[in-house]
Amino acid sequence: MTATEVARQMALRHHTSKEATKALAEATVAGLILSSYCKSGEKVNLNIQGSGWCKQAIIDANADAEVRGYIVERPEIDIHLARNIGPWGIGLLSVLRTKTEESQPYIGTVPLLTGHLAKDLTFYWLQSEQVQSAVGIEVFMNGDEIVLAEGFLIQALPGATDEDIALIEDHLKKIHTLKLEAEQRKTPLNLISYILDNQSFSVLDETNISFKCPCSIERVKRSLCLIGSEELRSMLDEGKDVEILCDFCSEKYIFKIEMIAELIKTNET
Repeated sequence: MTATEVARQMALRHHTSKEATKALAEATVAGLILSSYCKSGEKVNLNIQGSGWCKQAIIDANADAEVRGYIVERPEIDIHLARNIGPWGIGLLSVLRTKTEESQPYIGTVPLLTGHLAKDLTFYWLQSEQVQSAVGIEVFMNGDEIVLAEGFLIQALPGATDEDIALIEDHLKKIHTLKLEAEQRKTPLNLISYILDNQSFSVLDETNISFKCPCSIERVKRSLCLIGSEELRSMLDEGKDVEILCDFCSEKYIFKIEMIAELIKTNET
């Protein structure tokens, strides 16, 4: 799976630093990998909290490979990484799965053990889903720009032989010591062919990845109404326009004094 363009778009929206840009791209790939298990109408929310370069990353993704997210950076002076711990540090990785609007969501939480997102996501699949998996996430940077953001998830299905599994495991171990050429990363099909050591495989489905945030002026209005008339009156008394910023896409919504007054009327009727 390749998410380079989406990762670039998200980084530009949030004006992230170099380290946060790479972390956001990794989290985006991880969220999309998780969403690949979603059926129509389902979505996942990935919440990563660590002691490394970033305090937190939040990613929403759904079955249509639509994704949005943001990252909370940490001042360099506050970063505390133990020896042999990756850039995410120690913390928690949580996955919230929502099947439909009416159903109760399922949440699975595991500790960040290594600080390397792919390894800790592999542990999540084993601990919370009871599925033996191999996850790979790679983000390459050229200065502050994302050159490539890609990832893969491999799981053994019923019927796979021990020899098949051993062959894939052996090849995956070698991948970390090899530098893949541009041709081997050209498309997701090229990458999976390399990962599977040129064994035959069938493509069951292909989905285009896209950035999408469902925020809107109407959604923001409803959220403001929820805070109550008293708080709205405090905003009105200040005599200033109110600016609301969407955390996920950085879209700004400006509410003028007249609009706040109208919301108060709506709230009280």
